[in-house]
Amino acid sequence: MNPGSALPLLLFFGFTAGIVALALTLALKQQRRAREQLTALAARLGLELKRQPAKLGFEPTPTVEGNHRGRFVRFFSFTTGSGKSRTTWVAVSAAATGTGAFTLDLGHENFLTRMAIALGMQDIKVGDPAFDRAFIVKSSDPAYAAAALLPEIRARLLAGVQHGMFGHLRIADGLVRYAETGAFGNEAQLNRLVAMLEVACDLAEVAEVYPKK
Repeated sequence: MNPGSALPLLLFFGFTAGIVALALTLALKQQRRAREQLTALAARLGLELKRQPAKLGFEPTPTVEGNHRGRFVRFFSFTTGSGKSRTTWVAVSAAATGTGAFTLDLGHENFLTRMAIALGMQDIKVGDPAFDRAFIVKSSDPAYAAAALLPEIRARLLAGVQHGMFGHLRIADGLVRYAETGAFGNEAQLNRLVAMLEVACDLAEVAEVYPKK
């Protein structure tokens, strides 16, 4: 092969290797930052950091879990989809025993949800104009869901909006979970999850007294 013709190929492979090395460096840095923040979070809340063995040099994102306000709580991450549609989420959950078949979904109102509502999608109104404008609420029991969203819970949720909260909250199968897209390592996002921990615990208390049918 002519040395001159091989030069572009060598430059291409060198450039590609550099990009891969940079991506790996950034990924490891993000991993380390997430671990540090979760370690500090565990200490702050009196919870336990759970780590898993590294694979191919990468450690799965740790979880933070334990007892808070008399119930099991957990900070964790998960993914949905695959390939280009793969999405990473961060979440906080609180156990809620004895909720039966009661479910509640709460998300933000936007142009798309307004169109869906116009086409018949459920949106429970609780009688709080600011809250009703900000959120879409769906539930297996609309009357109980409206009652469950107590004024102090609505105030916490509206305060979360002021701090950039954009995720989805769900009560189902004995669990209250709040999740939003992202990755641990973002301090503002972690602070939102800590705030939502209290909301999750509040809602767990309300959901546990759901009348059994």
